Amino acid sequence: MIAPPTGYAEEFIDLWLRSSQDGPQVDALRTMAPSIDLPRPASGAQATVERVVAVRSSPMGSRTWQVTVAATLLLPTSSAQSGSSAQSSAQSGIAQPTGVAQSPSPAQSGVAQSSVPTVRYFAVPVSMVRSSGSGGAPDALVISAAPAQVAAPAALSGDPAATVYGSVINGGPLQQTVAGYLTAYLTGIGDSTRYLSPGARVPAPAASYSKVELSTLGANGPVPATPVDGTVLEVQAQVLATDSAGTWPLSYPLRLRARAGRWEVAALAPVPSSPSSSSSSSGSGVSPSPVPSMTTTAGVN
Repeated sequence: MIAPPTGYAEEFIDLWLRSSQDGPQVDALRTMAPSIDLPRPASGAQATVERVVAVRSSPMGSRTWQVTVAATLLLPTSSAQSGSSAQSSAQSGIAQPTGVAQSPSPAQSGVAQSSVPTVRYFAVPVSMVRSSGSGGAPDALVISAAPAQVAAPAALSGDPAATVYGSVINGGPLQQTVAGYLTAYLTGIGDSTRYLSPGARVPAPAASYSKVELSTLGANGPVPATPVDGTVLEVQAQVLATDSAGTWPLSYPLRLRARAGRWEVAALAPVPSSPSSSSSSSGSGVSPSPVPSMTTTAGVN
């Protein structure tokens, strides 16, 4: 299976946004895309590219992919406010030349302009072509058309984790185990390994939060009052972790296993795509509701 050329698209969009008809990037761009037009930035209004990242890749057949790239730009305030945001520009149905300000440059107007971050999305076709007589050399990549500014990828409706972690956990030994483990895991105060199943290895992060609050806890099935040894349950814990820089909402999917009448953390597990076949799920499709506040303050500043 051929991997989509997302990195090539990222590099091209980065160069294209920084380029002009006679800029230093022309030669590099012509190598990647021999026949496309380049932007014509207004005097003093060249866009500043902060970051580009591919967010989607769709195969189009014939060894061609359409890669959607998100670009974070710093644009003059007047340009950003004149309909150049990603969503408004994409929905307007009117092509907006990227990197071109529609108002006079600061030098022309005599008024200092500030820059604002703006995210724009560009779809670009990338083709893999075989070079004749290559003698087995890697195939070449080419950008076959100019970028198209498009709308941001649609957000998912609803909470995809709700159907997996539909059973709400309000109190009880399992909640105490999760709260105790994550507090020790994130603050470094206390021994988090005492909550682990025998043989489980979960390296702790280099974190020094002073307070950890368990705000929401859901499971992929009902919690038995007296679990049989070996019973496995997948849970997702939403916590608020506080340090000197602020409070951070964090989410932890955990796999718990019952042993000797207690729950132990078996793994810091990825979010499963569907409820485990070995356990029943409420299938309610309702997001877990907040559990009673459980705040633990570590003895650090």
